[in-house]
Amino acid sequence: MCGIIGFSTNEPNDENFQLLNKIVAQSKIRGLHSFGYSYYNSELQTKKFHNLTELDLPKTNKLIYHNRYSTSGDYKDHNNNQPIFNNGISLVFNGVIDMGTKEEMQKKYNIKMDSDNDGEILIKKCGFNKDKILDFVKNMSGSFSGLIMQGDKILFVRNTRRPAWMVKKHNATYVASTNDIFMRADSSLEPYCTIPNKIYEL
Repeated sequence: MCGIIGFSTNEPNDENFQLLNKIVAQSKIRGLHSFGYSYYNSELQTKKFHNLTELDLPKTNKLIYHNRYSTSGDYKDHNNNQPIFNNGISLVFNGVIDMGTKEEMQKKYNIKMDSDNDGEILIKKCGFNKDKILDFVKNMSGSFSGLIMQGDKILFVRNTRRPAWMVKKHNATYVASTNDIFMRADSSLEPYCTIPNKIYEL
């Protein structure tokens, strides 16, 4: 089980930044093994932590975030923790793409992997191509709900096997794994369930 959060705004301000921090704090119930985020500041940057107290979110207009209970790869090695950053693309997701070993996944998908995390399969097979990503997620046998980031662009997609909710507030769009996360962060929010097998551009 993992927590994913997406954040996008054209007007970064104290209000939407404070809400982002509240949503992140409420997401910790979905994983305490590691924490990380990617954000845009002239270029895509990624930070990872093992301790939530180390987390200090940057004020930015685009960010994806992840916290996890480990299911793939040793979480003590940050190379296996999300966001997975490869080929200029950053990925956070909840689900299981493949439960094979690194060697098995490399052979099955005909790719060279830099980590043991199965999320790398999607990056290597699809890049930032919307059609390829949607086709991959829609037809996979596993489960997926995730945010893919390249530069200052963020895509979100999920299949029917993993949830995600979205809300707009303070001139910003937020994505989170569950409705409960949003409601614990701010009971006045009005989240809506995202549609499976649809690409959202944040």
